[in-house]
Amino acid sequence: MNNWQDAEQFADRALDMYERGKWADAEVELRKALEIDPDQGDWHFNLGLTLERVGRDAESLSSFEQASRLLEDAIDPQLAAGAACLRLGRFEDAVIWLNKVLQIDSKIEPAWAMLVDAYASNEHHDEAETAFYMAQDALDEQSANVLVAMSGSLLSRGLAERAVWCATEAMKKDPEVHGGRLRLAGGLVVTGQNQRASQILLQELREDPGSIQALLLHADVLADTGKINEALICLHRVLELEPANIDAHIRAGSFAMHGGRYEEAYIAWGLVRRLDPNHQTASLRLAQTLLAMNRPAAARPHLQEYLEKMSESASSEEKIDVAELLLASGEPTVCAAMLETLRDSLHDDDPIKIKCLRVLAVSLFESDKIDEGAGVSRKVLRMDPTCIASMHNLALASVKNNRYRSAWGWVRRGLAQDPLDNDLRRLRSKLIWESISKFFGQLTSKIIGKRI
Repeated sequence: MNNWQDAEQFADRALDMYERGKWADAEVELRKALEIDPDQGDWHFNLGLTLERVGRDAESLSSFEQASRLLEDAIDPQLAAGAACLRLGRFEDAVIWLNKVLQIDSKIEPAWAMLVDAYASNEHHDEAETAFYMAQDALDEQSANVLVAMSGSLLSRGLAERAVWCATEAMKKDPEVHGGRLRLAGGLVVTGQNQRASQILLQELREDPGSIQALLLHADVLADTGKINEALICLHRVLELEPANIDAHIRAGSFAMHGGRYEEAYIAWGLVRRLDPNHQTASLRLAQTLLAMNRPAAARPHLQEYLEKMSESASSEEKIDVAELLLASGEPTVCAAMLETLRDSLHDDDPIKIKCLRVLAVSLFESDKIDEGAGVSRKVLRMDPTCIASMHNLALASVKNNRYRSAWGWVRRGLAQDPLDNDLRRLRSKLIWESISKFFGQLTSKIIGKRI
């Protein structure tokens, strides 16, 4: 038997192994065949399919690329290369491969669907919509797969009602279209139709109990309806299937925090940071959970880590939220410095400025900068004459400066606004006892003076 016949036998055995699900054996046989005859494009393509089945996408792409070079006019290797690029997150390369397919034959429905997905995944939504309409012209009838892809693009842009329409139309054309139920359920969740979304997801999970995306979406639905325990059970199922699924850990941290299960939240966010050391908010969430567990000293390093990574372009709201956490962790000086910089950048008409000033005043008081804190509280009162918190701060400042008459004035003014404010009532009680102590102190002094 000559080498060519040996190669054919290896290739035939590889096909048999592939069909029986023995992909490792199929790979061995194909590599033997290609070692003898490396110019067989079909064998490279088959090797790519074999590697694809075991999740070795980068290697499968290399085989598809080689097959495409050897089979220039063949559609299947180029379509497979485009699909592999999508799975690898190489969206621009996917667009190139898929456009090559469509130049050969514009009626290849999967190519249009993947092209829409590739554009959308790369945040090129205008191009995704253009590809969607071009597909309508090129194909003989509307495609369920293309509708599902377009639904995903619309959903990622927040156009949930249009996304629901696309997914619904796709399901009408093909009730079993891949991803149809999940895209429909995702749109329904965003539009607040949780009950209908839950029914669809339960149907999906009955047919595919291991569907990660369905489990994640169902966890969202359950959490939105206040069923935190059930949502966490869904996420635990995901993590049984994929222990390193970062989306599940992120949700677990958020849901556990919302449900007051702080230790679970701390563990979840710790795993997020371990899986993705560059995650933008993991350190912040860890600090929040530690503060909720009354562990301010442990929260400080996480807040410092977050501050070091926080973008200069972070929103004013985010900066104030972080400042409040710094204050709660016992870092009033850092908080004050951060807010003083922010204050200068905010216009007086900006509604967020008054919140900035309120937190800044508290941080200055806690930094023992009493006069500066009082000055900020007075500015708050000029902007909002009914701000009880500022009146309370000014009353405290007066007490610390032994200006009890001024303190009484601020307490009375605050209680006129809200007679039931507990902080002001406690401060009033303190002032009453101070007055009584002062009175008896003066009386005792007079009595002792008379005896002498």
